[in-house]
Order: sequence, then structure tokens, then C-alpha cells
Amino acid sequence: MLRIAGAIATIVVAIVALWWLSRGILPPETVRFAAGIEGGGYWHIAERYRDILAEDDIDLQLVATEGSVENARLLADHQVDAALLQGGITTRAPLETLGAVLNEPLLVFARSDTPDSVSPNPALWRNLRIGVGSADSGTRAAARSLFQAARLKPADNTLRPLGADQAARALMAGQLDLALFVAPLSAPYLTDLLANDDIRLVSLSHLVTLSRRIPQAIRLEIPSGAFSLNPPRPPADLSVLGLVARIAAQPDLHPAIVDRLVEAARRVHEAGNIITPEARFPTMENTSLPQDAYARDLIADGPSALNTFLPYWVTAQISRFAILLLPIVFLVLPLLRTLPGLYKWSIRNRVFRYYSRIREIDEEAVETDDPATLNTLNAELADLDREIAHLKVPLTYQGYAYNARLHIDLLRKKIANRMA
Repeated sequence: MLRIAGAIATIVVAIVALWWLSRGILPPETVRFAAGIEGGGYWHIAERYRDILAEDDIDLQLVATEGSVENARLLADHQVDAALLQGGITTRAPLETLGAVLNEPLLVFARSDTPDSVSPNPALWRNLRIGVGSADSGTRAAARSLFQAARLKPADNTLRPLGADQAARALMAGQLDLALFVAPLSAPYLTDLLANDDIRLVSLSHLVTLSRRIPQAIRLEIPSGAFSLNPPRPPADLSVLGLVARIAAQPDLHPAIVDRLVEAARRVHEAGNIITPEARFPTMENTSLPQDAYARDLIADGPSALNTFLPYWVTAQISRFAILLLPIVFLVLPLLRTLPGLYKWSIRNRVFRYYSRIREIDEEAVETDDPATLNTLNAELADLDREIAHLKVPLTYQGYAYNARLHIDLLRKKIANRMA
């Protein structure tokens, strides 16, 4: 009977597994990805993601935005499926992260002809025209965090809401004294700023204190010559604030898309760059958002060996099912271990339930000498013996029934002796 129950349970589990895996097993053909300002650093990274997903016939549609703040809002409104988010950008929407993918320096550029007014200590900035990024950009959010960390008030300086390209042009034209940028080193506008002799890169002081006051901020080292060796730019090693960017996505994003995005992040970012060591990204460290379980396992363990034999989207569904099944297994295993004991108890109970009446008959037989009563008790014992003889008990447990009938037989002999 145990074998039959086990076979039935196996069939049920297999049917449920096949049903679950068949739900939406094929990935969607298009995925909307918020990629920041068109032509910016995030946009170029997203373009590389798009090319990698296109290898599997997935159309990653890039959505141009003003930056990470708008990216987070589009995710919260379910207008996009995934996005790049700068470190420190928060949202109340139930999003998940597919992993941190790169370090972004917070770069401060100033006019070379205003060295005295632009102190390396941001707490001393006063009466400066500062480019702080457009309203929905990650740069604006980072600038706000920097000013709060430095205890600066908005009225201390004139803040200009300019996008990265606009701020770079305004700074080179002398319309700004200072401009903040949060961007990968590959951002094209950085090259123009570094090549301009009228512009200098400011090395902020008190970085440890500032980094601890700014969410998800770290300290980064930009080595000399990182942007150019001839001439060397920067001319000396430079310590800057950095933020950790990550991929955020809807919690119900198809597991096959999660698989491909994590693979794209691995191919794009695993090699590292001048400020990031090799194999540092992607990672689940310093992400601040709930982690997608499948993405976490992919980053920790790498692609599944099943990818050698099965399409990636089948492997993704199997892995997702395994992740969901694992907690159930841990809950069910202890229960399964108790099943043999419960089965044995149920079989024994079929026989042992008669013992309460057998004991009562034994006590009544001891307390009476009335032949009629003894005869009635003997007849009842005969009925009990017939019932137990007809019980359907597995062969392994027949001993319980035989012992019960032996006890009845001994009690009937005892009553017969008393009647004699």
C-alpha cells in the first residue's frame, strides 16, 4: 500500500510540475528597459544589453528618460519591465534587483580660473553656480545627498537643473562655476571636459565622512591616466565618491528574461574597468533592494549545466520551479518521515480498538458468578473474535490480529472454567 501511495504522490507531483512549468514557459518577445538619457552612459550600457538579448530573439526596447529617478518612477508605474538604477535611488514600489553591475564615480568639475572659490571641502561652497543635473536624473539625487551630507542649504549656491551634456557645455562656456556628474567613465561628455584646459577635476576632501552620510556611497580610486595617458588625465591618483548602480526589475519578470539580463550583465561587466577589478560584477552586494531568487543563484553559481542540453528558457523554468519547490521539500520531508509510523499506527488501531471492550469483559467476568452473565460475555467475545478474523490487515501486521484473538481465546477459557 505504501508503494501505491508513493506512486500516486509521484504522479501528482509530476502533473503539478508540468502544469507549473507550462505556464508562460516561452519568454515574451519584447521587454521595455528604462535606459536613461539617450546617448548617456546608461544608454550605451543598455545598448550592449540589447545586442546580447537580440542573440536569443528578444527585443529589448530602450526607453529614454531623464535619469534614474524617472527610471524608478516608470518601474513603479509598471510602464517598463526593468531599468538601471543609480545607487541611493529609492522607491516604495515592490521591485527586485537582478544584481549590482557597476561603480559610478561622483565627479566634480570646476573652472580652472576659480581655484580659490571651489574648495575641496563641499561644506565651504558658497555663491557658486552649480550644475546639479535635470529634475529626474540620478545626478540631481546624488547632488541633493551630497549637499545634505555637507550640511549645505539650497540658498548657499545657485543650482542649475541642467542635463549632463548641457552642464558640460555650460561649464566649458563659463556659464557655471561647478558641475556634478554621476556617470560611467565611458560617458562621452567626460572626454570633452577632461580635454579642456579650462576645466579641472576637483578631489573632494573628507570622503570617508561623506560616504557614510550618503546612502549606498563608497570610496573609489581613479588612477592617474585613467582617461588618457598622453597627456595623463587625471595627472595623479584621485579619490572620489562612488555609487553602486544596479538592475531593478518587476517582481513578476519572466525567469527567462531574468536569465538573459543576468547573462548580459555578466558579459558586459565581468571584465571590470579601470576603477573596478575583474569579476567584481555582477554581484548581490550593496543592492539595497529585495533580491530576485533566480538572479541570486545565477550570480552565485553561474549558468546551469542544463544549458548545454536544453534551451535557456526551459532551464530558467526548471530552475524557478526548483527554487519554489525547495522550501516545500524542507517542509514535506519531515512529514514524509512520519508517514510509516502513522500508517503502522492506523493498522494497529484497527485491532487495538477492540482491547478496551476485551478488558471490560475481563473485569465483568471476575466480578460475577452469574452463569447467564458469563454466558452473555462469552457470546460477545465470540462475536469480537469473528470481527477481528475478518479485518483486512496487511500480511506484515497480521500478528496484531493473531495476538488479539489469542487473548480472546484465553479469556473465553477463563470464563468457561468459571462456569464449570
